[in-house]
Amino acid sequence: MFFIRKANQNDLSDIAHIHFESWNATYSNLLPKTYRDKANNLSRKIEMWGKVLPSSGVNTWIAYDAEDTAVGFISYFKKDHECEITTLYLLPQYQNLGIGTKLMDSALVDASQCNSCSILSLWVLKTNLSAISFYKKFGFESDGQCDEELYEDTKITDIRMIKPL
Repeated sequence: MFFIRKANQNDLSDIAHIHFESWNATYSNLLPKTYRDKANNLSRKIEMWGKVLPSSGVNTWIAYDAEDTAVGFISYFKKDHECEITTLYLLPQYQNLGIGTKLMDSALVDASQCNSCSILSLWVLKTNLSAISFYKKFGFESDGQCDEELYEDTKITDIRMIKPL
């Protein structure tokens, strides 16, 4: 059994750990190792979440198992009438158990009811087909926008997906 609740400052190290572990596992076959090593650093994740969690307009939901172990989280922020999901990560051993769906449902309800967002957006690596498929189940579609970065000899492309609320 898994539980979802709004994250708070006490969850900082759990969220940073999940972000670090999941990011590395998610992108192990999608991004060059040197890029992953450069971009994914636990101490930077702790520092980043130390600033993000207390920020106004940022909403983070965390998933716990029955033993009170943090297993995943989702975070989004509101700007005007648009909300953007910035992160959705689960520890690898907890993927495909419906936890990501519960986290997404929590964010969707919160964004539409509590934060009066008219649109929800996110950016996803173009080659991350499992994530794209997951987001499509919730009604997200690409709006044609993309962000490209050239790293060494690799072009890294993120696409924007949106969902009206």
